[in-house]
Amino acid sequence: MADRSRRQQKSKLDKFEELKRAREGGKRVWKPEEDAEIYDEVDEDQYKIIVKGRLQRDDFIEDDGVEGYADNGMDDWGNGDEQESDIEEETKKAKKSKKAKVKPKPPPPLAPTINDYRPKPAENIEQDFMASLMGNMDSITPDTLSHSRKRKPRERSPSPPSSPGAEDFESHRASGLRYADTSSDGFTEEPPSDDLEQLTSPRKKHRAYDNGLTPATKRLGEIKVQGSSSDYDPTFDDAFDDVNMDDFMEVDDIISPKEEEKPTVLGFQSATSPLAKPAPNNAVKKNHDGNPAWLNIHANLAVEDTLGPVTSSGAAAVHASKITCLEDDGSLRFFWLDYHESDGKLFFVGKLKDKTSGAWVSCCVTVENLERNLFVLPREKRTGEWGSIEDGFETDVVPDPVDVYKDFDAIRKKAGITSFKGKFVKRKYAFGEPDVPTGETQWLKVVYPFSDPHIIPNNVSSPNFSRIFGTTTNAFELLVLKRKIMGPCWLEIKKPVVEHKGASWCKLEATVSGAKDINPFSETDANAPREMPPLTVMSLSVQTIVNHTANKREIVCTTARVWSNIQIDDPTPPDQLPCTVHTFVRPIEKFPANFQSVAQSNKKGLISPEPNERSLLNRLLVTIYKADPDVIVGHEFLGVSLDVLVTRMRDLKADNWSRIGRFRRSKWPNIGKQGTNLKFLNGRMLCDLASDGAKSMISSTTWSLTEMCATHLKCEREDIDPDEIYNYFDYSHSNPDKLLRFVRHCELDAHYQMAIAAKVQILPLTKQLTNLAGNSWNKTLNGGRAERNEYILLHEFHRLKYVCPDKHYGKKSAAVVKQEVEEGDTAVATTKGKKDKYKGGLVFEPKRGLWDKYILVMDFNSLYPSIIQEYNIDFTTIDRVESDDGEEKIPEPPSSDVPQGVLPRLIATLVNRRRQVKSLMKDRTATPAKMLQWDIKQQALKLTANSMYGCLGFEYSRFYARPLAALTTFKGREILTHTRELAESLHLDVVYGDTDSVFVNSNVTDFAEALKISHEFKKQVNDRYKLLEIDLDGVFQRLLLLQKKKYAAIKMEDATRTSTEIKGLDMKRREYCALSKNVSQYVLSQILSGEATETVVENIHEYLNTLGTTVRSGKTPLEEFIVFKRLGKNPEDYPDAKSQPHVQVALRMKSKGHTPRGGDVIPYIFCLGEDGQASTKTAQADKAHHPDEIRKADSTLQIDFEYYLSQQILPPIERLCDPIEGTDRARLAECLGLDPARYRSHASGDNEEQSFGSLDSQIPDSIRFRSCDDFKIKCRKCHGEMAFAPISDRTNSILKPNGPICPGCAVPLTLPSIQVQLENQIREHIARYYEMWTTCSDCDNRTRMMGVYGRRCLRSACRGSVAFAYSDAQLYTQLLYYSTLFDAQRAIDNVKGKGNEYEDMTTLTMRQAEFLQAMSQTVEKYLSQCGRRWVELGSLFSFMKL
Repeated sequence: MADRSRRQQKSKLDKFEELKRAREGGKRVWKPEEDAEIYDEVDEDQYKIIVKGRLQRDDFIEDDGVEGYADNGMDDWGNGDEQESDIEEETKKAKKSKKAKVKPKPPPPLAPTINDYRPKPAENIEQDFMASLMGNMDSITPDTLSHSRKRKPRERSPSPPSSPGAEDFESHRASGLRYADTSSDGFTEEPPSDDLEQLTSPRKKHRAYDNGLTPATKRLGEIKVQGSSSDYDPTFDDAFDDVNMDDFMEVDDIISPKEEEKPTVLGFQSATSPLAKPAPNNAVKKNHDGNPAWLNIHANLAVEDTLGPVTSSGAAAVHASKITCLEDDGSLRFFWLDYHESDGKLFFVGKLKDKTSGAWVSCCVTVENLERNLFVLPREKRTGEWGSIEDGFETDVVPDPVDVYKDFDAIRKKAGITSFKGKFVKRKYAFGEPDVPTGETQWLKVVYPFSDPHIIPNNVSSPNFSRIFGTTTNAFELLVLKRKIMGPCWLEIKKPVVEHKGASWCKLEATVSGAKDINPFSETDANAPREMPPLTVMSLSVQTIVNHTANKREIVCTTARVWSNIQIDDPTPPDQLPCTVHTFVRPIEKFPANFQSVAQSNKKGLISPEPNERSLLNRLLVTIYKADPDVIVGHEFLGVSLDVLVTRMRDLKADNWSRIGRFRRSKWPNIGKQGTNLKFLNGRMLCDLASDGAKSMISSTTWSLTEMCATHLKCEREDIDPDEIYNYFDYSHSNPDKLLRFVRHCELDAHYQMAIAAKVQILPLTKQLTNLAGNSWNKTLNGGRAERNEYILLHEFHRLKYVCPDKHYGKKSAAVVKQEVEEGDTAVATTKGKKDKYKGGLVFEPKRGLWDKYILVMDFNSLYPSIIQEYNIDFTTIDRVESDDGEEKIPEPPSSDVPQGVLPRLIATLVNRRRQVKSLMKDRTATPAKMLQWDIKQQALKLTANSMYGCLGFEYSRFYARPLAALTTFKGREILTHTRELAESLHLDVVYGDTDSVFVNSNVTDFAEALKISHEFKKQVNDRYKLLEIDLDGVFQRLLLLQKKKYAAIKMEDATRTSTEIKGLDMKRREYCALSKNVSQYVLSQILSGEATETVVENIHEYLNTLGTTVRSGKTPLEEFIVFKRLGKNPEDYPDAKSQPHVQVALRMKSKGHTPRGGDVIPYIFCLGEDGQASTKTAQADKAHHPDEIRKADSTLQIDFEYYLSQQILPPIERLCDPIEGTDRARLAECLGLDPARYRSHASGDNEEQSFGSLDSQIPDSIRFRSCDDFKIKCRKCHGEMAFAPISDRTNSILKPNGPICPGCAVPLTLPSIQVQLENQIREHIARYYEMWTTCSDCDNRTRMMGVYGRRCLRSACRGSVAFAYSDAQLYTQLLYYSTLFDAQRAIDNVKGKGNEYEDMTTLTMRQAEFLQAMSQTVEKYLSQCGRRWVELGSLFSFMKL
């Protein structure tokens, strides 16, 4: 269009010049002119987009009221002549066919609006809303207005003032604001959807008017304006078209008087304590000024007053060319933190000190010319040549070293390796590989460059050699083993070449040409640097929102809180350390009024409003680059935030996207699946509080940020509903307070993340663990426990010249994170579908009951590590023996004259070092900081020593050794058995024992006497062993012993103080809500109180009576009903997702844009069905809803109180009260207000199936068929789905006197269709039964396998019983329910004696007798095949002989 306008303007000027020359006497020459192109030609789709763009701008006419007309941007094609329309259509088609080859450039897609980020309502909710809306419209009487066909002249509006106030200006120029440029990022891939909101005005909120509201036309007429109408200028409406209205909104003088009375939320009054206690309920705590309490925490944080991005750290200000780093001898010293391996080179990233400025800067050292080390094992006897007669058969010829060399040379040529070196060396092997001799033998050592990309397979062999080891060893592993680098430490680089090659974003780069020039400092070197350099830590909080139209997650706000040059061992809390805060926020369409000006005046760090998402990401990357953090702290960062960051950076083509890590990259690598993109942060360590590594160090139930703040920081964090984020960015708000609150929330989350990491000392603890193991710090931070165990053994065996087993990658190694065996665990390595590889720990059968005499808990200190030392169990000392069936037997321990093995010596070293550290902790003159360092070190030593057994028993470990693990657990069982026998010989009763401890009944009530007995018993046991030690772990005053691994006790801390110890009870499990745990806690306290049984029972009954009333009255907080359950895998991978409540909730969360995955803990609450009744036959899993769904103001969900009373409260307290006389299950149910008749049919305890109760036929249908599924019928016309209610339920039944009728479209439903649907649903239930899923009563383990012990759970650590998830009784009940739906006589009996209802039912059943009989026969066909219907009298009375 613009090109045509310029052409037309130029043509006019040329014609004027030609006319001027003609008037002056010149000649005029006629030129044929081409037809001007008046219209642009577009196709149908482009035209729709153009029209939609008009709709986005709303009315063309401003301030027209209702007297004029309102153009909605649509062209009216309907009033023209039909014949003319046909001609135009044919002409258009002709032109389109002529220009089919030249496609015009499509217009750009429209920018997303705030409607794209609003959650789309569910279809049923939208239908209900439209129905109520139309119903309200029917009740409104419209005003009668007479309109003339001729348009009336529009009345002039009063003249607006020259400087209108904010409110008057906004109301007068409302439509003008619609032309402001949107500030969201670019365009979406698809145009916005044609929903109702966008057809009216996508940038306006719907307004609900009631009958008492003044009409819009009347309000427009009453607008108060300044000046007189005589001053009106008709051109006023066009005078401000080129003015940016956002500029006016930033002027402080235009704020209305009402807004001036409310100060902008910039600073907050300081609180007496920086951390507030958590609120008891969902309501956010507020201070006397009306602000939430968490805002005071934000106001009290120490923030450096700087607006520039990280100018105070010193590192950013140092230029690479000005850094002085070399020592006097030309060497380079730096402290390494992380590494990256690429193209045969190894890059170490760390920190060093600039000798000129004294600033700590990042550096990257590139190690080149690295070589692989392969070890080729010659055969003892040569095998036949390939293809020869002796192919594969062993000969009598001993391979010559030259033959081995030649065979490898042939193989490396075939693999494409250009050059190599080889020599024969002496090496040892002791890891039980078949056909690999143990002891010291001769190996061919081969080296070739890592830069050669070709790798020889590890399973290759030849006639002269059998195995090749080391083919999968990476450069990092090989380097740290050869140079003895034990985790993050100071390294000395000899002959470094300091030059900036652009490989990284570090401040300094250096290159070293060989691995031998890089060495750690010796501990005896007096000149070696000792102290770890300070680190720069960035806590990154990322807030995202879902664009529902584009189905993408976008970033709206990020906060980078940077602590520069901090010591990780410093115990000072982060809120007392200065930091810089950089927050970047972008709008959805545009910011609320005055947000930019308020953000610029912020004194607590930098708040930078960005125009779009790409600009936000670019500014964040610049901040990361300038701050150059060594550690990034986040929550759910690896699994959620990082994936969103890299995806949006790629989609929006962010500048220098690789600055998120420390290595420069020009090409985008593949973005992996969720949680696998740590490679993008190479060079920076990640401390994710929700990673597997952090979860093992942080005690929590859900590991949500809110819960960890409450449990570890003792402060409150407000949860923001992700579906409500768009509301914070709504620009229609009159002030920026709401968006500022959102920004503060994001900033405070960044502080919380760092505070939790500092509280649990995750950085110093993982560093100590890494220094002990000798692996990578970043791997330890992100869940590398198995790798730690491997590396500590790799270092030791490499030092002793052993060839270590190769690490296998792929599907088998993926299970490393799924199962590891720690010291004390009874679980053993298992494989799906196979029996246990070896037996685990011994657990004695408990003597159940309530024990009121002192119980001595005697525990072996570090049982499995001690057994390994006691019996010298090691790879090098145990000879492995195979039984006749090919399975390995439990080997015999070595004799006493065998030298100490590697594993016992390694564990002994760790234990001795821990003793030394603990002795240092007894120094009372030590500073708190030093005590904290020692405590962290002794914890790391303990964890490492206790986990050494794990690598033996873990099937996917590199050092898996089943015989060694089996011998260790065998000795553990033997020791525990001998300990019990010793106790019994001393006339002591052992009431329970588990793996490494025994519970001994002292049979005394005097505490001093109990301690004396424990000392005597301890001496007797310890005299039997050299290294094994048993010690008193605790004294129980009273013990409630229920079953294996499930007990509760009053523990004596000393002679006057007691505490409660609980293990394995329901109150310790996630799947029981807080209400259930509180009730169980009260009942347990009563049982362990020591009062008379009658008093205890009476107190429990009274408490349960009050509880039932309180719960049903709705006075219990919502949080008390939340149930938590962890996802064992991704929710979409569950084959039985429909029967798993937490999986159903997770799937709904995923459909809304959340990212639940395996390992996440899902919260949910059970609610009533859609009809609001507890008796609904909806599956229980479908009743589970996320708490946020119930918290919404417009939510109609109601908590199912009866379910919680019967399923969450009654079963746990019944198990607790099982040993108590005077109460039973039915009595407890009656106290809770439940029907006791339902529970008399169940005996208390675990023998429920052995009890007798009422006949099923005597149970009311409402109870008998409560858990049955409805018979769902789908209408073939309207595709609606409905439940076939019993015919006696005339309100809901679809069966009418003239046949079954669809309630949606009133169309008759045919008999064949209903029969087919019924038969399909019956077959689905039968198929479900034959799937044979079983569920454990204790651990909820679901499986289709059956153990040799019948009903015992297959999990080794569990002793629960399994039952069918869908039993034959449930299937039979379901079929009976279907049968009752069409039972005419049953329906008549139900209404007998009810007058008209009886007559109507009789008439109905007579008229529909054929239909009911046909449907009954359909069900009867399957019922007749059910074995529960028949009694085999021959079998029943077979014992009788006549």
